[in-house]
Amino acid sequence: MYAPPGAEDPISAIFELSDRAAEMGKTVRRMYRYTATVVVLFLVIMVFLLFVGLATNLFFSLLALIALIFGGIALSLLRETDRFYGTFVERHRAIKLLQDAEPTPKIPPGRTPLERLGRYLSQSSPTIAEYLATHPDALRYQVKLDGRGPGVAVDLAIVAPGSPSHRWLGWGDAGFAVVARVGPDAPTVPDVERYAEELRRVARRLPGRLRRAILLRVHPVPIPEAVYEYAVGHPLDLPGGPVPIEIVSEEANGTYDLVPHVLGVP
Repeated sequence: MYAPPGAEDPISAIFELSDRAAEMGKTVRRMYRYTATVVVLFLVIMVFLLFVGLATNLFFSLLALIALIFGGIALSLLRETDRFYGTFVERHRAIKLLQDAEPTPKIPPGRTPLERLGRYLSQSSPTIAEYLATHPDALRYQVKLDGRGPGVAVDLAIVAPGSPSHRWLGWGDAGFAVVARVGPDAPTVPDVERYAEELRRVARRLPGRLRRAILLRVHPVPIPEAVYEYAVGHPLDLPGGPVPIEIVSEEANGTYDLVPHVLGVP
Protein backbone atom coordinates (compact mmCIF):
# COMPACT_ATOMS: atom_id res chain seq x y z
CA MET A 1 0.00 0.00 0.00
CA TYR A 2 1.42 3.41 -0.98
CA ALA A 3 1.81 5.98 1.81
CA PRO A 4 1.88 9.68 0.92
CA PRO A 5 4.96 11.71 1.91
CA GLY A 6 5.09 12.36 5.63
CA ALA A 7 2.70 9.52 6.47
CA GLU A 8 5.45 6.90 6.90
CA ASP A 9 6.07 8.19 10.43
CA PRO A 10 3.10 10.39 11.43
CA ILE A 11 4.41 11.05 14.95
CA SER A 12 7.69 12.46 13.62
CA ALA A 13 5.78 14.49 11.03
CA ILE A 14 3.57 16.00 13.75
CA PHE A 15 6.60 16.98 15.82
CA GLU A 16 8.33 18.45 12.77
CA LEU A 17 5.25 20.54 12.00
CA SER A 18 5.08 21.65 15.64
CA ASP A 19 8.78 22.60 15.50
CA ARG A 20 8.22 24.80 12.44
CA ALA A 21 5.26 26.52 14.10
CA ALA A 22 7.20 27.10 17.32
CA GLU A 23 10.12 28.62 15.40
CA MET A 24 7.77 31.45 14.39
CA GLY A 25 7.18 32.33 18.06
CA LYS A 26 9.43 35.40 18.14
CA THR A 27 8.03 36.72 14.86
CA VAL A 28 4.43 36.24 16.00
CA ARG A 29 5.14 37.92 19.37
CA ARG A 30 6.78 40.87 17.59
CA MET A 31 3.78 41.21 15.24
CA TYR A 32 1.46 41.15 18.26
CA ARG A 33 3.38 43.95 19.98
CA TYR A 34 3.41 46.15 16.89
CA THR A 35 -0.29 45.57 16.20
CA ALA A 36 -1.27 46.09 19.84
CA THR A 37 0.68 49.36 19.90
CA VAL A 38 -1.17 50.60 16.82
CA VAL A 39 -4.54 49.62 18.32
CA VAL A 40 -3.75 51.37 21.62
CA LEU A 41 -2.72 54.54 19.78
CA PHE A 42 -5.95 54.32 17.79
CA LEU A 43 -7.95 54.07 21.01
CA VAL A 44 -6.16 57.08 22.50
CA ILE A 45 -6.94 59.13 19.39
CA MET A 46 -10.58 58.03 19.49
CA VAL A 47 -10.88 59.08 23.16
CA PHE A 48 -9.54 62.51 22.24
CA LEU A 49 -11.94 62.80 19.30
CA LEU A 50 -14.82 61.66 21.50
CA PHE A 51 -14.30 64.56 23.91
CA VAL A 52 -13.84 66.99 21.04
CA GLY A 53 -17.05 65.73 19.46
CA LEU A 54 -19.00 66.12 22.70
CA ALA A 55 -18.17 69.81 22.62
CA THR A 56 -18.83 70.38 18.91
CA ASN A 57 -20.68 67.58 17.14
CA LEU A 58 -22.62 64.79 18.86
CA PHE A 59 -22.78 62.67 15.68
CA PHE A 60 -18.99 62.86 15.39
CA SER A 61 -18.61 61.78 19.01
CA LEU A 62 -21.01 58.86 18.40
CA LEU A 63 -18.79 57.63 15.57
CA ALA A 64 -15.76 57.94 17.84
CA LEU A 65 -17.57 55.95 20.53
CA ILE A 66 -18.39 53.16 18.07
CA ALA A 67 -14.75 53.13 16.93
CA LEU A 68 -13.69 52.86 20.58
CA ILE A 69 -15.92 49.84 21.11
CA PHE A 70 -14.59 48.04 18.03
CA GLY A 71 -11.02 48.97 18.97
CA GLY A 72 -11.51 47.54 22.45
CA ILE A 73 -12.88 44.31 20.98
CA ALA A 74 -9.91 44.12 18.58
CA LEU A 75 -7.44 44.61 21.43
CA SER A 76 -9.17 41.92 23.49
CA LEU A 77 -9.02 39.46 20.58
CA LEU A 78 -5.36 40.28 20.05
CA ARG A 79 -4.59 39.47 23.68
CA GLU A 80 -6.50 36.17 23.47
CA THR A 81 -4.62 35.23 20.29
CA ASP A 82 -1.28 36.05 21.91
CA ARG A 83 -2.22 34.05 25.00
CA PHE A 84 -3.20 31.06 22.85
CA TYR A 85 0.02 31.10 20.87
CA GLY A 86 2.07 31.61 24.03
CA THR A 87 0.43 28.52 25.53
CA PHE A 88 1.23 26.54 22.38
CA VAL A 89 4.89 27.58 22.48
CA GLU A 90 5.16 26.71 26.19
CA ARG A 91 3.63 23.26 25.65
CA HIS A 92 5.92 22.61 22.68
CA ARG A 93 8.90 23.66 24.81
CA ALA A 94 7.82 21.29 27.59
CA ILE A 95 7.50 18.41 25.11
CA LYS A 96 10.99 19.07 23.70
CA LEU A 97 12.45 19.26 27.19
CA LEU A 98 10.79 15.96 28.07
CA GLN A 99 12.23 14.34 24.94
CA ASP A 100 15.75 15.55 25.73
CA ALA A 101 15.71 15.22 29.53
CA GLU A 102 17.37 12.46 31.52
CA PRO A 103 14.81 10.10 33.11
CA THR A 104 16.68 10.36 36.41
CA PRO A 105 18.47 13.72 36.72
CA LYS A 106 21.84 13.58 38.46
CA ILE A 107 22.55 15.61 41.59
CA PRO A 108 25.23 18.22 40.79
CA PRO A 109 28.19 18.68 43.16
CA GLY A 110 27.80 21.10 46.06
CA ARG A 111 28.62 21.51 49.73
CA THR A 112 25.00 21.53 50.95
CA PRO A 113 21.70 20.14 49.66
CA LEU A 114 20.47 23.68 48.95
CA GLU A 115 23.59 24.57 46.99
CA ARG A 116 23.17 21.40 44.97
CA LEU A 117 19.51 22.18 44.36
CA GLY A 118 20.37 25.72 43.21
CA ARG A 119 22.85 24.34 40.69
CA TYR A 120 20.34 21.77 39.47
CA LEU A 121 17.70 24.46 38.93
CA SER A 122 20.18 26.53 36.92
CA GLN A 123 21.26 23.55 34.84
CA SER A 124 17.72 22.34 34.14
CA SER A 125 16.19 25.72 33.21
CA PRO A 126 17.77 27.98 30.54
CA THR A 127 15.66 30.88 31.85
CA ILE A 128 17.06 30.57 35.38
CA ALA A 129 20.61 30.07 34.07
CA GLU A 130 20.39 33.16 31.87
CA TYR A 131 19.03 35.32 34.68
CA LEU A 132 21.56 34.14 37.27
CA ALA A 133 24.40 34.79 34.82
CA THR A 134 23.58 38.52 34.96
CA HIS A 135 22.02 38.62 38.46
CA PRO A 136 23.94 36.12 40.63
CA ASP A 137 22.61 37.77 43.79
CA ALA A 138 19.07 36.69 42.82
CA LEU A 139 19.83 33.25 44.30
CA ARG A 140 19.38 33.68 48.06
CA TYR A 141 19.30 31.36 51.04
CA GLN A 142 17.31 31.61 54.28
CA VAL A 143 14.80 34.17 53.01
CA LYS A 144 11.69 35.50 54.73
CA LEU A 145 8.88 36.33 52.30
CA ASP A 146 6.35 39.00 53.18
CA GLY A 147 2.66 38.39 52.73
CA ARG A 148 -0.73 38.63 54.39
CA GLY A 149 -0.14 37.96 58.06
CA PRO A 150 3.18 36.65 59.34
CA GLY A 151 6.06 36.25 56.90
CA VAL A 152 6.98 32.87 55.43
CA ALA A 153 10.52 31.50 55.78
CA VAL A 154 12.02 29.53 52.89
CA ASP A 155 15.50 28.05 52.57
CA LEU A 156 16.11 29.02 48.93
CA ALA A 157 14.61 31.65 46.65
CA ILE A 158 15.33 32.79 43.11
CA VAL A 159 13.27 35.86 42.21
CA ALA A 160 13.30 37.76 38.91
CA PRO A 161 11.01 40.83 39.19
CA GLY A 162 8.42 41.42 36.50
CA SER A 163 8.38 44.50 34.32
CA PRO A 164 6.65 47.70 35.55
CA SER A 165 4.05 47.35 32.79
CA HIS A 166 3.09 43.90 34.08
CA ARG A 167 2.82 45.07 37.68
CA TRP A 168 0.55 47.99 36.76
CA LEU A 169 -1.27 46.82 33.61
CA GLY A 170 -0.81 43.06 33.48
CA TRP A 171 1.16 43.26 30.21
CA GLY A 172 4.77 42.38 29.55
CA ASP A 173 7.22 40.18 31.42
CA ALA A 174 5.72 38.66 34.58
CA GLY A 175 9.10 37.63 35.95
CA PHE A 176 9.41 34.45 37.96
CA ALA A 177 10.00 33.17 41.47
CA VAL A 178 11.29 29.76 42.57
CA VAL A 179 11.23 28.86 46.25
CA ALA A 180 12.36 25.78 48.15
CA ARG A 181 12.28 24.55 51.71
CA VAL A 182 14.05 21.61 53.31
CA GLY A 183 11.17 19.51 54.56
CA PRO A 184 10.78 16.37 56.65
CA ASP A 185 12.19 13.14 55.21
CA ALA A 186 8.74 11.56 55.59
CA PRO A 187 6.27 14.38 54.82
CA THR A 188 2.58 13.92 55.50
CA VAL A 189 -0.35 15.42 53.63
CA PRO A 190 -0.81 18.11 56.35
CA ASP A 191 2.88 19.04 55.92
CA VAL A 192 2.37 19.63 52.20
CA GLU A 193 -0.94 21.42 52.78
CA ARG A 194 0.68 23.74 55.34
CA TYR A 195 3.51 24.61 52.95
CA ALA A 196 1.00 25.26 50.15
CA GLU A 197 -1.11 27.54 52.36
CA GLU A 198 1.94 29.55 53.45
CA LEU A 199 3.01 30.08 49.85
CA ARG A 200 -0.52 31.03 48.87
CA ARG A 201 -0.34 33.89 51.39
CA VAL A 202 2.85 35.36 49.93
CA ALA A 203 2.52 34.53 46.21
CA ARG A 204 0.70 37.76 45.31
CA ARG A 205 3.32 39.88 47.12
CA LEU A 206 6.29 38.44 45.25
CA PRO A 207 7.95 40.74 42.65
CA GLY A 208 7.80 37.88 40.12
CA ARG A 209 5.19 35.25 39.41
CA LEU A 210 5.59 32.12 41.54
CA ARG A 211 6.47 29.33 39.13
CA ARG A 212 8.01 26.57 41.25
CA ALA A 213 7.54 25.53 44.89
CA ILE A 214 9.86 22.78 46.10
CA LEU A 215 9.91 20.67 49.23
CA LEU A 216 13.42 19.17 49.44
CA ARG A 217 14.08 15.85 51.18
CA VAL A 218 17.71 15.09 52.07
CA HIS A 219 17.39 11.64 53.67
CA PRO A 220 14.20 10.40 52.06
CA VAL A 221 12.07 7.42 52.84
CA PRO A 222 9.40 6.05 50.45
CA ILE A 223 6.65 8.61 49.86
CA PRO A 224 3.22 7.45 51.11
CA GLU A 225 0.63 7.02 48.41
CA ALA A 226 -1.59 9.76 49.89
CA VAL A 227 1.27 12.29 49.82
CA TYR A 228 2.14 11.32 46.23
CA GLU A 229 -1.47 11.73 45.12
CA TYR A 230 -1.74 15.09 46.86
CA ALA A 231 1.47 16.46 45.31
CA VAL A 232 0.40 15.38 41.83
CA GLY A 233 -3.27 16.28 42.01
CA HIS A 234 -3.47 19.42 44.18
CA PRO A 235 -1.43 22.28 42.68
CA LEU A 236 -1.58 25.81 44.05
CA ASP A 237 -4.34 27.72 42.25
CA LEU A 238 -2.71 31.09 41.51
CA PRO A 239 -3.61 33.91 39.07
CA GLY A 240 -0.67 33.03 36.82
CA GLY A 241 -1.71 29.38 36.59
CA PRO A 242 -1.50 26.23 38.73
CA VAL A 243 1.80 25.61 40.54
CA PRO A 244 2.42 22.10 41.95
CA ILE A 245 4.21 21.49 45.22
CA GLU A 246 7.24 19.53 44.03
CA ILE A 247 8.74 16.95 46.37
CA VAL A 248 12.40 16.69 45.36
CA SER A 249 14.35 13.85 47.02
CA GLU A 250 18.11 13.30 47.08
CA GLU A 251 18.51 9.58 46.45
CA ALA A 252 21.48 7.56 47.70
CA ASN A 253 22.48 6.68 44.11
CA GLY A 254 23.26 10.34 43.32
CA THR A 255 20.04 11.18 41.46
CA TYR A 256 16.96 13.25 42.19
CA ASP A 257 13.51 11.76 42.54
CA LEU A 258 10.96 14.37 41.42
CA VAL A 259 7.25 14.27 42.28
CA PRO A 260 5.86 15.59 40.02
CA HIS A 261 8.60 15.83 37.39
CA VAL A 262 8.52 19.50 36.31
CA LEU A 263 10.63 20.49 33.29
CA GLY A 264 11.53 23.83 31.76
CA VAL A 265 9.71 25.98 34.32
CA PRO A 266 10.23 28.85 34.32
